[in-house]
Amino acid sequence: MFGLSKPISIGLAALALLLAISGLVFLSIREIRSMVDGAASSAKALSDAEWTAKIEKANAEANKKIADQANAVIQIQADASDRVNAASQQLEELRKRNAALPDGGAIGLSRDRVRMLPD
Repeated sequence: MFGLSKPISIGLAALALLLAISGLVFLSIREIRSMVDGAASSAKALSDAEWTAKIEKANAEANKKIADQANAVIQIQADASDRVNAASQQLEELRKRNAALPDGGAIGLSRDRVRMLPD
């Protein structure tokens, strides 16, 4: 070839072939690492999305329970307010009926006052 002996030419050709194979192996390893990194990133993003969805679902359920409890509290307060108003009206009616009885200043219970008491 270039004035080199046959064994040196074969050695250089073998070295060139070895360098080419090493380059291909290096590029293959780099491509495989790139694919693995891409797959890992994709898996991480998928996992993050899945957990985000689960957390959002749990938060929605918790917020619904909180809203349901708030509605229940409002209903209980409204019922209690109605009962208090009804009891106040009954008491006021009882006071009016008591004041309308004869001997309003008398001490003790008369028969008419006892009849006004609920059974």
